[in-house]
Amino acid sequence: MAPGTKAMFNVRIRVFLDRKAIHMLLRIRAVAAVAVAVTGGALAVSAAPAVASVSQGYITGSGDWRDDWGDEGPVSASTRSHNNVVGAWQTILWADGYLTQADVDCRFGSATTAATKEWQSDRGLVSDGVVGAQTLAKAATKLDVYEQEGWYWYDGAGSNFIYFGRHADGKWDMSLPSGETRLLSYTSASICS
Repeated sequence: MAPGTKAMFNVRIRVFLDRKAIHMLLRIRAVAAVAVAVTGGALAVSAAPAVASVSQGYITGSGDWRDDWGDEGPVSASTRSHNNVVGAWQTILWADGYLTQADVDCRFGSATTAATKEWQSDRGLVSDGVVGAQTLAKAATKLDVYEQEGWYWYDGAGSNFIYFGRHADGKWDMSLPSGETRLLSYTSASICS
């Protein structure tokens, strides 16, 4: 190890952890307020399996979080091509090294289609450029619990990661670099604004 490398590595880890702690504190405070407001202070837990429909307007789930994404979509260049679900998918492609951060624009264009096909091919999926149930279910295998149930992180390539959350009503959100969160909506593109 080069002289000074260990010290630089320790500083990077400390800055990363401090940023992570601040981000999670803001997120916990915001979600706690929403949970209390939505449930009137009483939380209910459902044991039913996840059943989703694009008509619900959001990526949603209930019961075991591991199966929430496997019945979502599709989004593609020709189907629901401008929304937060597209922005979240582009962020996953960024985290895995298939797009740049500048490519995250909530619009499923030619760059996103090409990156999606490559991502699908690299994972043994049908390489059709459509982000449907199988593609999202494969992406969900890289989700893991962050600190407690309801908070998750996507472990991308290298040091790239994304934070997600599932609200008490089953709606999923994504954390933005600013610390704000946005619901994974099929009808809004607020992640990219």
